Amino acid sequence: MSAQDLIDAHFAIWNDPDPASRLPRFAAVYRPDVVVADYEGEVTGFAKVNDLIDRVQRENAGFVFTPEPVVWNHGLGRVVWGYGPPEDPDRVRGEDIFTIREGLLATLHVFIDAGG
Repeated sequence: MSAQDLIDAHFAIWNDPDPASRLPRFAAVYRPDVVVADYEGEVTGFAKVNDLIDRVQRENAGFVFTPEPVVWNHGLGRVVWGYGPPEDPDRVRGEDIFTIREGLLATLHVFIDAGG
């Protein structure tokens, strides 16, 4: 799977409101020891990432991610995204810096644009 395919699948997971539907797809996208770091902290592993997605969705009901194409540079990827309700899809702007190991997403560091 290409970096773009992984990121597309990643955002499909993050946009899915059903934790039971999301979890079975993790193994095709993330390493079992995946690390996601945002401003609230760092979580590791499928269950903790699924819990993080639940928190983000609870705090932002009706919001969806709209990612731009991946930029790849010597082992690091970057994807800029908008996050918001359908009528304001860029209410929040940010980016994920990510790594891929053994064909799966290994780390994601989330940055939020303070101006978003």
